[in-house]
Amino acid sequence: MRRPDDKPALRVQPLVGDGEEEHDLPDELGEDASTPESRRLHALMIELGRHRSLKNPLAGICEDLQLTPTQMHVLAWLGQDGPVQVGILAHRVGITRKTITGVVDRLEGMGMVERTRDAEDRRAVVVRLTARGEDNYRRIHRGVDAGMRRILDLMGAEDQEAFFGIVERMLKRLGTEAQGTGQQAV
Repeated sequence: MRRPDDKPALRVQPLVGDGEEEHDLPDELGEDASTPESRRLHALMIELGRHRSLKNPLAGICEDLQLTPTQMHVLAWLGQDGPVQVGILAHRVGITRKTITGVVDRLEGMGMVERTRDAEDRRAVVVRLTARGEDNYRRIHRGVDAGMRRILDLMGAEDQEAFFGIVERMLKRLGTEAQGTGQQAV
């Protein structure tokens, strides 16, 4: 069992040179540039993650459907946003293009997704849910919704509104920040 003062090894795979886009890692990665606030948020998020009651619906769905969390994540994005190019899907899920290919291969073998060519760019491959994938997405969505309701039930109406306001302001700032750098949400 890891004690709180033990620091886990940093596991960062450099992606430069393997055909993938470069990820921006903070320059201060080698130093402890954390703040009391960032450490508090981290500790609170870890503590929230320890409450199994908040994870059960999704863990059970993964087990029932014989899906990995990454496969479930892919189905969730496709169900939420519809057909998408493989590279964009990799970015949304937070994995490399090489890795997404294997994930999509397995989901395609399970009959949950299919690949087609992009109508606008015939070189690009688009992934979409099949009818079976859509059924499983609906089940995943219900599990996520149950988890969200469980979290919201822990807050009163006033706290819920405050929480929504904070998240909405964060999203607005992220959108403004992205516009300033010329980036767009993927």
